[in-house]
Amino acid sequence: MIVRQSNPTAPRPIALVRRGYSPTGGAEKFLSRFAAVARKSGRHLVLICDRPWPEDVLDGMPQTVLRGKTPWAFAQSVEKWRRSWGDGIVFSLERLISADCYRAGDGVHAAWMRRRLRYDPFWQVWLRLAGRKQRHLYKLERYCFSREHTGAVVVNSRLVAEEITKLFSYPEDRIHLVRNGVPEDYARGAMGKLEARRALGLPENAFLAAFAGTGWKRKGLRFALPAMAKAALPGSKLVVAGRGRPPARPAVETVFLGPQRDIRPVLAAADVFILPTIYDPFSNACLEALAMGRPVITTGSNGCSEILSEGVTGSVVESADDITGLADALRFWEHGGRAATAADACRATAAQCSLAENVRRTLEILEKIRPD
Repeated sequence: MIVRQSNPTAPRPIALVRRGYSPTGGAEKFLSRFAAVARKSGRHLVLICDRPWPEDVLDGMPQTVLRGKTPWAFAQSVEKWRRSWGDGIVFSLERLISADCYRAGDGVHAAWMRRRLRYDPFWQVWLRLAGRKQRHLYKLERYCFSREHTGAVVVNSRLVAEEITKLFSYPEDRIHLVRNGVPEDYARGAMGKLEARRALGLPENAFLAAFAGTGWKRKGLRFALPAMAKAALPGSKLVVAGRGRPPARPAVETVFLGPQRDIRPVLAAADVFILPTIYDPFSNACLEALAMGRPVITTGSNGCSEILSEGVTGSVVESADDITGLADALRFWEHGGRAATAADACRATAAQCSLAENVRRTLEILEKIRPD
């Protein structure tokens, strides 16, 4: 990898790389938030993608669309484009052949596939691994975690850092922990609990657990449903936001809201947030729930679990299929109004993961990248 710099004292322009856009995607949310703060500081940024992003999301940031119907084809297009980028920094949120810095916000694909073996039939995992797309993803991941191709790697949890060092020989001193960040004013102007429940058509006095995310299978909806049923809390409901196919006969009273551009009303309406995920490098939704004053129930396979205090700001079970543990956590937070009394501690925890600090640390890492 070659990094060219003509003026070491001047801030270099930054190319943010991410293929497509999903309004509920965690990486997209990080990118738009990072870009907004970085641009206010006077940085020149450009988005590199394979299809146009909505202009209102980019707020005037220029974008360059490259060909690439598959991850491998897109990575090849970016590699060719880099020749014209000069001294600019390539900060990728996508697996590439080379980059100045790769943010492993999607985690480690090899580790994710290994985790799937515990929860899914072997034949399903094997069929997935046999496909060309999977072979290309593994190949790209070897490039991402190669000292010759990537100048630095940013991770959002110790979970991901340990996976990288365990599965690859990437230097530990080039791996930087930068937690996801939430805007300091995230909860400002949000609805109160009763107002949000009325707006969403939810019962005013029931115990509500919220679940949000795209990719319900990985996020663990299949475990949240039986956990709610086992908890057997009278009148309780599970409120689900995000894209997916609802089960024909949910095991518990469930409200499916569909994709939500703004998740704050859902979080405001809830008493707790539950995400029994199989694998999540660091769930943005969990951090946002904390910022809204809601305790989080999740698994040790979620990097966000690293910032939770058991019984104070949340509950952590070891594995997603621990239905009893999840049910016990739901009963714990429902009892005696514990969820409501945890609000201040939850907000204080989220405040330690500010967006401003995230951007400051990330820019500091990018500017320190130098050729070997």
